[in-house]
Amino acid sequence: MADIFSRISEKLNKKPQVYSCRYIEEALYFDYKNRVRLCPYSDFGIINEKFDGIWLDVEKIEEAKKSCSERIKRDCPEQCRDCYNLSDKAISKNTHELKYLYLSHWKHCYLNCVYCDYPKEEDLIKAGHYDVFPVIKQLLDSKLLTKKTKVIFECGDPCIHPEFDKILYYFINYEMEDVVINTPAQRYCESISEAIAKNIAKVIISFDSGCPYIYERVKGINKFDIAMANIKRYLEFQEPKAKKVMLKYTILNGINDNQKEILDWFIMSRDIGISKLVVDIDRNWYNQIKYSVPQYLKDLLVFVKNISDYNNTEIEFCETARAVYEKIEKEVK
Repeated sequence: MADIFSRISEKLNKKPQVYSCRYIEEALYFDYKNRVRLCPYSDFGIINEKFDGIWLDVEKIEEAKKSCSERIKRDCPEQCRDCYNLSDKAISKNTHELKYLYLSHWKHCYLNCVYCDYPKEEDLIKAGHYDVFPVIKQLLDSKLLTKKTKVIFECGDPCIHPEFDKILYYFINYEMEDVVINTPAQRYCESISEAIAKNIAKVIISFDSGCPYIYERVKGINKFDIAMANIKRYLEFQEPKAKKVMLKYTILNGINDNQKEILDWFIMSRDIGISKLVVDIDRNWYNQIKYSVPQYLKDLLVFVKNISDYNNTEIEFCETARAVYEKIEKEVK
């Protein structure tokens, strides 16, 4: 009997085998601290502690990917455990090409969102920023970056980056296939309109509300009308049913985490012609509740899915929302 209980205990306490992480093996991330790292979600896999934008050691990237991948398989680091990007399947790789390139080193923004924990303007000025365009050309020359690489502009407002238009037009001419631009749409960019028209870029606009009042509470400033005007301009360049212009809703504890606001957001999006929506959960809040998700939050995600199905609107759950929704599906089964 004791032997049976011992085997049961051993089975329960046994850690699941981890074979891979798609980001460690296939991504490159430039962050606002002027670092280059492999993971977009933790400090694991730092390649450059202080990158100046002058030269990126390609061989160092390959060495770091190999070393970090072996570490995850051998003894998964503490900061990686419970991550929803880990897999129990090995990634089959026949090339060193990047699948994901994150350009997240620019944190300047006209807004002051309550969920944003990035540096204030004076801290950004002290840190400075480097030109990333030469680095992009270097990545292309070294064959790490290809037309099929998914390039993600995120954090702050990349549209006010002094190099943004130059980079995006370069991607358009190079015929990149998958560029994602995360922006609050406070600056209209003709380069984005052209990229939308040519089906090169998707624009995810953080809106987080269905009315000006909640928009101001979330964004810290009343610029609802500016964002709405720019969204409508982008939609003019989108081919019918292309779904290149999307609105994003980050669920925030005690601010917009209710069915009424989400319903208003759905109706507003539908009325202006948005046919794909993105839903996320504030990452800081998620990290506090991920082991005990409130039932009302689960119900809210189910409500989102039901409304999207009813209105024939495509819904995409980001990592945190997807992690919760997958738990809901397992509970139903």
